[in-house]
Amino acid sequence: MSVDALAAQLQLIGRTFDFVSRNELLAAVDGGALPERACVVTFDDGLRCQLEHALPVLDELGVPAVFFVPGLPLAEGRALAIHKLHHLREHVEPDVLAEQLAQAGLRLQDADQALAHAAYRYDEPDTAAMKYLLNFQLPAEQRDAIIDAIFAGVVEDERAFCARLYMSAADVAELERSHSAVGAHSYAHTPLALLDRPERRGELERGIAVLEPLLGAAPRALSYPHGTTSAVDIPTARDAERAGFRIAFTMERAVNAGLDEPCLLARFDANDVAVAVGSKTARTRYFDESAA
Repeated sequence: MSVDALAAQLQLIGRTFDFVSRNELLAAVDGGALPERACVVTFDDGLRCQLEHALPVLDELGVPAVFFVPGLPLAEGRALAIHKLHHLREHVEPDVLAEQLAQAGLRLQDADQALAHAAYRYDEPDTAAMKYLLNFQLPAEQRDAIIDAIFAGVVEDERAFCARLYMSAADVAELERSHSAVGAHSYAHTPLALLDRPERRGELERGIAVLEPLLGAAPRALSYPHGTTSAVDIPTARDAERAGFRIAFTMERAVNAGLDEPCLLARFDANDVAVAVGSKTARTRYFDESAA
């Protein structure tokens, strides 16, 4: 998205909603008040382009935001698997990439097509199937082995790749100091609901451990990796709460009717803005499941 498009979207949303900050939302969870039509702007993945291009637009318009940062790139200089796949799709011819994946045993017809479409509604069916297989259906070790082998043939220096793609530790610390705008995005961006409880809690705790010295305190805001119903469930939210998070965002597309479940907040992505503005449809799925 261009900076002009971002500015236009923010101005459109601002005609209907009142923008609030991370800390204002946290205060509301603890009993404070929010405007009747409050909106929180979020950015996932801790990307350098968000800092260099989006933040100046936000500052110019006076719009607060939350930037959710994963731990792996900061701690190990390694890129997230999801971004390795993005890079491969941009720099390898589709037929060549498909053949390389097929040679590694990845069969697109094995993907759950309905879940793939639900997770990647704006992608073509084959692309959605590829992403769903790699991000959800394959065990993480198998996925990483496949992607890493192909990625190593395209990118020689992964640490340098990460330095270009992600915010640095100093960037994250300064963003928190100047804007109070950082949240956690787990450690390695694994769909948390697919992990058993010890693995899930470890993934959350490792992400916290990376950010805490940079923020001066443990992060209390979380964005669930992927955020779909395949990646987030009620036990996942309860583990997030036990880890110390007070607010957490899914990718369920809906308006939040209240803060009864602050670790299962719905949100819209940038492609949904036209639907989100003026929408009065409250979310129900997670609330109903929790009550049951």
